[in-house]
Amino acid sequence: MSFKPEDVTSQGVWEVLKELLDGRWLAILQHPCPFPPEIFEDITLNLIHNPNINSSVLFRADILYDSAKQSGCDEQAADTDVYPIREILQDHIVAYDGFPGFTLKRIIVRKMVPRNPELDKPVVQTCQVFQSNQITDRQHTLVLYIPHVSSGSEIPWYHPNVQSLVCLHSWRSSQPNPHVPVLPHSSLSPSGTISVHYRLFPDQPLPLSDRSKRTALHLLATLHKHGQGALDGYTKRVHHDQLVSQQRVQDTYTRLKATHAKRLSDNWVEQTDSSKHVFEDLSIAAFLMELWRDMYRPAASRRATNAQGDSRPAFPGFVDIGCGNGVLVDILLREGYRGWGFDARNRKSWAIFETSTQRQLKQMILVPQPLLDMNPDLGQKREGDPATLLSKLLPKASTSAKTSGTKIEWHNGIFPTGTFIISNHADELTPWTPLLAYLSTSPFLMIPCCSHNLSGLRFRAPSKFNNYSADTLAPSFFAGSITKSKSVAITVAPAGEENDQPRQGSLKDLGPANRSKQPSAYAALCDWVSHLSGAIGYEVEKEMLRLPSTRNTGLICRTLIPRAEGLSASEKMDKVKAIAVREGADGGAWVERAKSLMVGKGEKH
Repeated sequence: MSFKPEDVTSQGVWEVLKELLDGRWLAILQHPCPFPPEIFEDITLNLIHNPNINSSVLFRADILYDSAKQSGCDEQAADTDVYPIREILQDHIVAYDGFPGFTLKRIIVRKMVPRNPELDKPVVQTCQVFQSNQITDRQHTLVLYIPHVSSGSEIPWYHPNVQSLVCLHSWRSSQPNPHVPVLPHSSLSPSGTISVHYRLFPDQPLPLSDRSKRTALHLLATLHKHGQGALDGYTKRVHHDQLVSQQRVQDTYTRLKATHAKRLSDNWVEQTDSSKHVFEDLSIAAFLMELWRDMYRPAASRRATNAQGDSRPAFPGFVDIGCGNGVLVDILLREGYRGWGFDARNRKSWAIFETSTQRQLKQMILVPQPLLDMNPDLGQKREGDPATLLSKLLPKASTSAKTSGTKIEWHNGIFPTGTFIISNHADELTPWTPLLAYLSTSPFLMIPCCSHNLSGLRFRAPSKFNNYSADTLAPSFFAGSITKSKSVAITVAPAGEENDQPRQGSLKDLGPANRSKQPSAYAALCDWVSHLSGAIGYEVEKEMLRLPSTRNTGLICRTLIPRAEGLSASEKMDKVKAIAVREGADGGAWVERAKSLMVGKGEKH
């Protein structure tokens, strides 16, 4: 059903609303709807809890009270000194027993929190759900919203400038009501309408402003879209805030944005868009800080013993592998967290940071120790030659104008035990992140972006679709075809042990019928690196981060499964090398890729 609302402002007050409050209601818009009261109630409750769905200037709603739970629902949000629930319910509520013709089903008091508190102020609102109790051929469900204001001047921009508003759902069921006579030849097919009504302030002039009309139109469109989707069987697939609460992360983000955004944006020197990178890294920093708040002792007690009863360890420091522009490292350092970052290329943005931050940003190539062990010539000194072959293969590169000609530094990926590893759009380093973290017994956050194999070459990551088996021809195939075709080389994995080698498949297996079953390239990458993390021994947690990016899947590994614990360093290394061999990792190809990154041929994040 297409969305074509009807303007009903000329109809005045509808009969069904004449007994609600003082009856000063103005009908605004109406639209037919095919979904029943149960769906309407579900979607309106979802919109009450998530007003950001209807307004991009809002972060969320903090629920201060919910009668279904019979108590304040958000202990952090409900400051009873500022928002005394008892007084709120007395001053901003219809009588508990409803109003003539309607029964009160539920009361929710929420505080709508804007994204930019310097521009928009929060507002507290009482939301009430009513259901008709009269015997008629139509059932009415009504949601009443009352902002806690005394005049229109207190209404924030994102809220319609009205004293209160109503969303009304009217429904005629296909089942005849035994108490209502059915007229001859009457149609009993299910049908309904949704409508929006305003209760204006006494001194509010007519006609309505364009802003008030647009708000009603957008609200009605959202109700229609979500109701139609629910009727068609849509189920939510993306779930946010699984590990850390939305409120904590967004409040920290708001503080970080006020502290760092202007400084970073005003001094931006990269060619990339500052608004994307700055705000994305502020969001990641907010998530990390709240995650670390749960994992580690507070900063004031990081050096203290656990005698005070806090069993959490002290913060072990962080390393941002493939740190790119260094913004995330700069924010975390300024917020008091120890750590450093490195990248294959020195970025211009590093020069805008304080000297203390610049010292923690290194131009460095990572050559995983397992590759060095699997390719001894890369790391061994030749007789009579103090330099390693690796040092000769890597070209000279400058870390700054003053040190031009200095050999590039490299790291083997083994970090101090427990170091928290950040792998944010690290590309070539992404699939190595869980393997190297395992060698260092480190937790990590991985945010995948571009798909590379363990040799550093572009390819389409395997997934459940092909039993996590990467074809050895996939890298070369993609080198020539990645911009021309969505077809990929796949393999058919035989049943057997984890280390069994797969048989190669055929591109013919990916005809139109089979191709439709594949996950996207990004979903396959996330699936594959999750599989690698689980195979090496981590419990994998997933968080869809609230980032201004479509590449927002966060994979967090903090705990090893029991069978992966207690192994010696050599046993861990053997386990990692077995996976690297199975995945066809090539140390020579890795070094060649590292050389190209140093001269600026890689992705820029």
